Amino acid sequence: MKKVPKYRKHSTRNLGFIEIAGKRTYLPGAYNSHESLSAYADVIKRLAIVGKPQTDIRITRGDNVPIRFLVAKFLDWAFENYRKKSGRQTSTYKCFKNDVVPLLLAKYEGLPTDSFGPVDLRELRNDFVQKGLSRSTINMYITKVKRIFAWGAGNELVPESVAGALKYVEQLEQGKTNAPETEPVVSVPKNAIDKTLPFLPPAIADMVLLQYEIGCRPSEVCNIRWCDIDQSDDIWIYEPFEHKTERKGKRRLIAIRKTGQTILEKYRSKPESDFIFSSPNSKKRQKKGKRYNNQYSVSGYESAIRRAALKAGVPHWTPNQIRHRFATDVDDTAQILLGHTNKKVTNRYIDHDKEKVKQAARRLDN
Repeated sequence: MKKVPKYRKHSTRNLGFIEIAGKRTYLPGAYNSHESLSAYADVIKRLAIVGKPQTDIRITRGDNVPIRFLVAKFLDWAFENYRKKSGRQTSTYKCFKNDVVPLLLAKYEGLPTDSFGPVDLRELRNDFVQKGLSRSTINMYITKVKRIFAWGAGNELVPESVAGALKYVEQLEQGKTNAPETEPVVSVPKNAIDKTLPFLPPAIADMVLLQYEIGCRPSEVCNIRWCDIDQSDDIWIYEPFEHKTERKGKRRLIAIRKTGQTILEKYRSKPESDFIFSSPNSKKRQKKGKRYNNQYSVSGYESAIRRAALKAGVPHWTPNQIRHRFATDVDDTAQILLGHTNKKVTNRYIDHDKEKVKQAARRLDN
C-alpha cells in the first residue's frame, strides 16, 4: 500500500504542496487555508493510494488518514450543512473554520486519525488553557473537536473506537482549572440607555428602543422586515426569517405591543421585503453586489452603541444587555416572550403559538 503524500509548506512562500514520484504540485490558496486543504483532499481522493490508478477512491481507516485530510473533508461538509434558511453560513461553521481547526492543525496536522486519543485531546485542551482562553470557550472548542472526529467515524475516516474514546474527555469544571471564567452578561441600566440615545444615529436609536420594548436578540432587530410581521391584531407578531434555533426546527414568535408599533410606523414607507433598519450608506455598498449589505450588521449595531456610550460618558454596554434588561423588567412574563422553557434555563427554547405570545404581551399592558 502506498503512503498518503504529505501535505507540506514551501520554505519561503505561504503555499502548500505535495510531492509524488519526485514531482512537486502546489495547491491553491494559502497554506492551511480551507481552499488549500480542500484541494489537498481532492488530490488525495484522485490518487492511486491502494493499487492501480482510480478516478474515485475512498480512504478507509486502514490507510492512516492524517488529521489534516479529515479536517479538510469535514470543512467541505460543514460548508454545505451549517447554513441558515437564507443560505448564509452559521456562526458554528465560522467557529470551526476560523478558531477550532487552526488550533487543532497547529498541533496535530500530520498525526494519523487512528493515533489520536483522549491523552492528545487533553494536551490540546492544556494548550488552550496556556493561551489564556476562558473555561467556557475551551469546553466549546473541545466539544467541536469531538464533533469533527464523530463525523469522521460516520464517514469511515476515523476508527469508531477513536471517536468513542474521545467522549470520555471531561469538561473543565468551574473552580477546578486555571482557565479564567468569562464575565456574566448583566442587564444594562435604563439610565445608561437613556444617556446613550442622543448620541446614536436615529435608526440605531430606534433599534435600541424597539429591542428594549420587545426583548429580541440583536440579530433579530437587524433582520426585521414588514413581510415578517403579522399585523392582523392589536398585538403584532414578528416571526424572523432566520434565527438562532431554526436548524432545530424551532419557531420564533416575537410580540410587538403598541409602543413598538409606534416606533416601526415611522418606517412604514419601506418596501415589504426590505430591512426596516438600513444603513445610510447601504445604497453605495449595494452597488458592489454584496448580499444583505443594505442592513445594519450586528457588529455595526454594537459598534455604534459603543461609540455613543463613550461620548455619553457611560460604561460600555452591548445590545445583548438590552435583552437582559427586558427580561429583568418583565419578570415572569419573560418566559414566554423570550421563548425560554423556564426562568432558570435560558438556552432551551419551546414553540409557543401566536395566541399565547399575544396573551403574554397583553399582560404587560394591564
